[in-house]
Amino acid sequence: MRHSPPTGFIQDASEDDPYKYQLGFGNHHVTEAIAGALPPNGTNLPKKTRYGLFAEHLNGTSFISSRETVSNVWMYRKRPAAAHKPVGPVQTSHQIEACFLPTNSNVSFTPLGYTCGPLSTNTPEKTTPTPSESGRTSNITFIQGLKTIGGHGDSTLKEGLAVHQYAFNTDMHRQALVNHDGDFLMVPQRGMLDIKTELGILRVKPGMIIVVPAGIRFSVSIVHDSILPAAEIEPGAVGYVLEIFGTHYTLPDLGVLGANGLAHIRDFEYPVATFDTNGSSQANDMEWEITIKLAGKLSSYNQPHTPFDVVAWHGRYAPFRYDMARFGHLTANVDQLDPTAYCVLTAPSKWPGVSLVDFCVFGEKWAVAQNTVRIPYYHRTMATELGGVIKGEYKGSVRPLEAGGLCFEQGYMPHGESYEAYVRDSKTEHEPLKVGKDYLGFMFHVSSHIALTKWAMEEHPDIRPERAGLWDPFQSHLLDHIDVINESLANAGLAGLDTPRSDQNKPLTPPATPNCVMVPDSDRRGRVPTVDVQMDGTEP
Repeated sequence: MRHSPPTGFIQDASEDDPYKYQLGFGNHHVTEAIAGALPPNGTNLPKKTRYGLFAEHLNGTSFISSRETVSNVWMYRKRPAAAHKPVGPVQTSHQIEACFLPTNSNVSFTPLGYTCGPLSTNTPEKTTPTPSESGRTSNITFIQGLKTIGGHGDSTLKEGLAVHQYAFNTDMHRQALVNHDGDFLMVPQRGMLDIKTELGILRVKPGMIIVVPAGIRFSVSIVHDSILPAAEIEPGAVGYVLEIFGTHYTLPDLGVLGANGLAHIRDFEYPVATFDTNGSSQANDMEWEITIKLAGKLSSYNQPHTPFDVVAWHGRYAPFRYDMARFGHLTANVDQLDPTAYCVLTAPSKWPGVSLVDFCVFGEKWAVAQNTVRIPYYHRTMATELGGVIKGEYKGSVRPLEAGGLCFEQGYMPHGESYEAYVRDSKTEHEPLKVGKDYLGFMFHVSSHIALTKWAMEEHPDIRPERAGLWDPFQSHLLDHIDVINESLANAGLAGLDTPRSDQNKPLTPPATPNCVMVPDSDRRGRVPTVDVQMDGTEP
């Protein structure tokens, strides 16, 4: 007697997530909300579809693409997406950019490093409220709360990326967004989200990421957690977005790692087909507003029916989520692993073998390296590094970075930990140690220079340059070993070095540091406490 399940494995709903999911990164998924809604095998465009549905094709890659890269989806829906009213410009202002060429006066390149604090859902913009607005929280949706920090390239050239922060406190009610510029990788830091897409609904909590491909309409709502007292948290949602132009996210090659490590294919979750049932006829359906983002500009159109009416779909071009707690961190017993050893997703550039950007995650792992520096070492790289904190205490010694904030290091600029951290690490007897407990951070590792937006430089409510005098305490210790050096030079037939004065020959000791360090007056936070560096061998 044989026993076989009637369908493939589907991740069932749980107590904190009412939705079901299909599993497997890049799989060709097949899903129906009503059995039989998909046409029979062998055709995508039958003359008469079952249930009177309209077939609609969304192509995420060019028609002439290799079989391993082609990505599209066939949808079977109540009405085609083409059934909408005329498109018009959005009149309200916004702080979104998609062109980062030097010709754009709203962006500028700088070699200086900066740290941005988290955005607030109560004060989304640095403005002075009127007396009538004082003490009142504005209603901000995801679209209104999306602010561009910086980027590279230009969406119209299909090359580059944009980095955004978001802060909002209101659901998109009968509203949807469709991004024509690129794919959104969203990283919630605070606030659990329900993201309704044309292909289904995904629940995304802090510690997860979600990717919504270009061209797919979606709406963002906040899941209100009744466990946390409202008085103890600021209402709303805060997080980050990494947007890529002209390419799509993929998994990094495993190479010598073989079959295991990093993010597993089966841990990526895709929605199942679901559709809105309100309004059985066009006359009874309610008005919806669809906002288009194209070349960083917003337009919109209305339609008298929901955009979320897909009854069945099949294909590879679909949104997905990933829980970063499932990531397989790597360790090294000598030296350090580069930050891309913690890569969850990568996006290829137009240069063969070179990524546009890597999304890396830093969580709990073992530090086991012996007789090697465990703190982030001093380095310069062609890549620009943008790091953020999702939860826990940031252990870097160079900058204060709280959860929801974002730090920026331009490509080729030298950076690393403070002299104090270096001295402490050099004197520490290293034993295997589990680091990163209750911590989760990430990095956007960008293979190009990044331009910062005028909004980030002039209107961000909390942006701080690298504090003055940070590197002043550094000492050279070469001449501490002058006797050994001169002996070596003499053996080589070379003249020795001059003997330093006694006050120059200082032992390897950390400088005296106050409990607080002063930061520039432009920083509204004023005095920032110093923190200990995490000796875990990862990028901050």
